[in-house]
Amino acid sequence: MVRIILKGPLVSQFNYKEITINDNNLFNVLSKIDGKKHLILNQHNQIKSGILVLINGKDWRLCDLQKLSDDDVIEIIPVNHGG
Repeated sequence: MVRIILKGPLVSQFNYKEITINDNNLFNVLSKIDGKKHLILNQHNQIKSGILVLINGKDWRLCDLQKLSDDDVIEIIPVNHGG
């Protein structure tokens, strides 16, 4: 099972900080978490800008996404900033 850790305001928006999901596809995992809230993924099933997704501490775009492993840890971090 893949372990998912939410950070920042996502914890209060989803009412949990950590969850495990039995799936080996990153976007399936994110979709199961996000549901219809669209806080992590947009309506095209793409990670929204302002959301950082790390797999084992590494940006998901730098990882081999063939399959997630049972011991993988995914951190989802909203990047809050102002101007």
